[in-house]
Amino acid sequence: MKKTLLAIALATAGLAIVPAAFAQTAPTQTAQQGWYVGAEAGYGQVNKGPYDNQGNYIGGIKGGYRFAINPEASVGVEAGYQYLGLIDAKGANNVSSDRGRLHGPTLGANLRWNFNPEWYAEVRAGAFYAQGQGLTGAFDASNQRFERVRPYAGVGLGYNITQNWSVGVNYNYYDATSRGGDNGVRLDTNAVTVAAEYRF
Repeated sequence: MKKTLLAIALATAGLAIVPAAFAQTAPTQTAQQGWYVGAEAGYGQVNKGPYDNQGNYIGGIKGGYRFAINPEASVGVEAGYQYLGLIDAKGANNVSSDRGRLHGPTLGANLRWNFNPEWYAEVRAGAFYAQGQGLTGAFDASNQRFERVRPYAGVGLGYNITQNWSVGVNYNYYDATSRGGDNGVRLDTNAVTVAAEYRF
């Protein structure tokens, strides 16, 4: 009888230890899930046509929802609006009639990977409804407006200050070429920004 009771006690202790062992080895949940809003500001530069190597200050806002797909990673769907500045044409600084202008809404997705509870990396891509104006690349250049859905993509690195707040740095590329190819308006923009995000 004593041997039976001892066996039962050992088995019970073993069953109690197994869940504790699994709990110690289970990965920590660092991926975020839920609604978020963000804003960014920085510098954008065009490297095409009459605006080659020209740039200006830019900014944007966004909001969306993230889904945790594993303990470290989440996928987000977001919408936003980007103001990509007023760009002087080469050799025509402060000539308003020659300036390029670019702005518009965005709709896209992002994948965020948390290295640990503080640091994360992110990739993003989507559609940019480019609303632009500028000089064409034709020999007899003229100033034209255009509206066109174009792609954008980018990467980022950030730091979670708290469970709700984070800051980061981003690089995004916005394809903003009107119809006409090299002879059209080309405002493709390389954007480097500092961003802040709040998660609800």
